Amino acid sequence: MEAKGTAPSSDSDVRRLAVINAIELDEPEALAVILGSFGDEHAVVRAEAARAIADIPGPYMLVPLLQLLEDEDEAVRRAAAETLAECNQEHLRDIYEKWIGSDQPFVRAAVLRAIRPLKIAGAARYALLGLKDESIPVRIESVGVLGYLQDPSYLKDLADMALHDRSLEVRRIAMGAMSYCLTSETASAVVAGLKDPAWQVREEAAASIAKLKSTAAGPSLVQGLGKETYWQVMAKMLVALGRIRYVDAVRTASELLSYSVSNVRKEAALCLGEIGDVRALPRLKEALLDRDPDVKKLAAWAIAKIELG
Repeated sequence: MEAKGTAPSSDSDVRRLAVINAIELDEPEALAVILGSFGDEHAVVRAEAARAIADIPGPYMLVPLLQLLEDEDEAVRRAAAETLAECNQEHLRDIYEKWIGSDQPFVRAAVLRAIRPLKIAGAARYALLGLKDESIPVRIESVGVLGYLQDPSYLKDLADMALHDRSLEVRRIAMGAMSYCLTSETASAVVAGLKDPAWQVREEAAASIAKLKSTAAGPSLVQGLGKETYWQVMAKMLVALGRIRYVDAVRTASELLSYSVSNVRKEAALCLGEIGDVRALPRLKEALLDRDPDVKKLAAWAIAKIELG
């Protein structure tokens, strides 16, 4: 580590270590080392400084981090974005708003990510604009902001993104963002999401139905199970059917007790136990001989739950 009062080393590795060890100094000295390294000629030093400033949070960190979002080096930009998202500098909200209109998509996405947990005035306005951005990361972060606000006013916008955005990742995240509130928009959107061409979106739709406990989704879930080819989606559909206790799913779930993937068999047993219909008992008793011990345990649990009422 540099001795106090000495000139910076010409070796970038030494300067990087000085930044790493700065946290052991008194705060004024540590800040001098870290902030002074934001303009270092070597990217590894700048990136280390962007990470290190997180250990000494304060108002002085925001502007330098925002400036590093435009750094020529990708590693530096990402380090600055990660720290920015953790610093929660709510009292400097006006500075965020200055940077959110940057012509660089990475900067716009990073600033949206940073303001997401703050719920600051204007966040929804910028997020709504961001939903139309050409950049996928910006649209993803915009969806995240609206989802974090948990305001029913934006559910229609989230539903539109979940069903129509050209990016499967945006659709997936928007599908999940609706899961905090059951309305006509969310109910219809998550059911429609079960038919999305991307299995990741269908999986998220099923998970959202489970959280929302949307009983009207029962027929669509059963129909979807009959056509689904991805076990990850099937498992989430079974969870949803169990949560809403959809009696008409007994036959389908019972048949899945013999499915090739054990995770599906486990969720089928759980689903049948939650539904609690005696018609499931014969297949559940057969599942007591399953080769997977977890399936056996869950089948035994389901049987006991059904028989005890």
